[in-house]
Amino acid sequence: MQYHGGDIYRNQIRLDFSVNTNPLGMPDSVREALHQAVEEAEHYPDIHAQELANAVAEQLRISEKKLVFGNGASELFHAVLHAVKPSKILIPVPSFLGYEEAAKALDCEVIFYEMKKEEKFCLTERILDALDESISLVFLANPNNPVGNLVEPELIFKIAEKCRQCDITLVLDECFMELTGKEQKYSFLSYLEEFPNVVVVRAFTKLYAIPGVRLGYLVCEQTLAEKIRLQLPEWNLSVFAQRAGVAAIKEQGYVARTVTCIQTQRLFLREELKAAGCIVYDSDADYLLFYSEKKLDELFLQRGILIRDCSNFRGLQRGYYRIAVKSEEQNRIFAEVLREIHGNAQAVEFVLPGEIEGRSFAIITKELEERGIVIPKEQEPVTKRVIHTSADFGYADTLTFSENAVEIAKHLIRTGADIVTDTNMALSGVNKKVLEAHGGMARCFMADEEVAGEAKERKVTRAVVSMEHAAKLDKPVIFAIGNAPTALIRLYELICDGIYRPAFIIGVPVGFVNVEVAKEMILHTDVPCIVNRGRKGGSNVAAAICNALLYEVRREDAAKKVD
Repeated sequence: MQYHGGDIYRNQIRLDFSVNTNPLGMPDSVREALHQAVEEAEHYPDIHAQELANAVAEQLRISEKKLVFGNGASELFHAVLHAVKPSKILIPVPSFLGYEEAAKALDCEVIFYEMKKEEKFCLTERILDALDESISLVFLANPNNPVGNLVEPELIFKIAEKCRQCDITLVLDECFMELTGKEQKYSFLSYLEEFPNVVVVRAFTKLYAIPGVRLGYLVCEQTLAEKIRLQLPEWNLSVFAQRAGVAAIKEQGYVARTVTCIQTQRLFLREELKAAGCIVYDSDADYLLFYSEKKLDELFLQRGILIRDCSNFRGLQRGYYRIAVKSEEQNRIFAEVLREIHGNAQAVEFVLPGEIEGRSFAIITKELEERGIVIPKEQEPVTKRVIHTSADFGYADTLTFSENAVEIAKHLIRTGADIVTDTNMALSGVNKKVLEAHGGMARCFMADEEVAGEAKERKVTRAVVSMEHAAKLDKPVIFAIGNAPTALIRLYELICDGIYRPAFIIGVPVGFVNVEVAKEMILHTDVPCIVNRGRKGGSNVAAAICNALLYEVRREDAAKKVD
């Protein structure tokens, strides 16, 4: 057996960048399903995995008879070969080592099609010349592993058509497809009806961060699926795999968050590697292939970090490495160690204080363009200032604006509205000078003794009482909530009961309990608002949104004076 990533058992490590599974980790629902499956471990699993088959078939909108489940994608690769019994197999390289190992187990002749370094290890139409009647089966990964690049749909269609003409079975490995966020354009699943010679293989392992569970599936023409199914042992899916799969397939929100995280963090790692002098290859997946003259695998391992030495991939040599995209915290640790190794840990550019904000916003604008993120012009100042405050580009996707929200908020500021926050931290961050110039005040009632006493007596939070006190102000109020979901919930109740209608709500509380539902409540009212969907937010974000609006008012007022 050749070396693979994830060899934590023979290394003392603190961070494993060699295995490219979901950086968000296992979903809570899947973890709970695994715990519950313990109760079923005394019984045989469902030999047909019916509940799982129904769930996957429903999501993919296909007949369950076209589905075959395996103990991970690797078992399915072996099963396909045993069913098809190919005499000669073609594998583009570099590629996943499991294809070659499956072929060796069947004693097949294997030929390798080399993707060239000069072409950035991208598959080109040259491969069509390598396909003829002597080939029985082709393994092709999309996206490629270890490179991470996607094959353009036009080329995939040409390959599939050439394979059909030459009676070649095409096995498309899409185990990382859903992690790219480009499934709709690049996946071949929708075209299987036209190509009965094509098999698409996917895995739960990478997408849901459950490599220890072992669960994969393939989709193909029904007759071929039945032949493949006969190559598998009975009860090849444990109760744990089946329960985990049923829970995982429902986690669509988790998948969307994953894609956002990967895109953001992959760019960060790419820039760090390039700054360290590495050659980095384009990737659409949750990993990056790069080249370095240094023996980075050894140097990182000395510091307790495992990265993937890719020298045992055909077509690559010593100096090629692959790292997984991990969480923001883990990636920053990796970056710090990388700088230390390359002697750049103390490299700091001197920038004048007055230039820092301008340079920062220029970087934000450039990175948004690189990510292909387009923000509506009126929302740009708010979104960019939140990114500037948090260094988190995820806000470009999650910040939600009601219709004409920015213009409404600016009008309120110009006509003397007050801003009420739910923390003193947010209050201290708001630029009061601009607000007061238009007759408004920034307020926070959280520390008032009267509020604290009433909250204690009524056994409610101070945030609830603070909102009620603010509702008594005899003027329009912009509420900036960055901490307490209970503040948003109370405002929602006041609105629904017809007791009070805020002029504007900035809803960006942070946390895990009732945070998401509280934000959605506000979005379902007709009150103008800016809300950040999901768990993220904070007092600093609330203040940043306020200041973005205030600075726009100041900028526009100054422009009018010049005119």
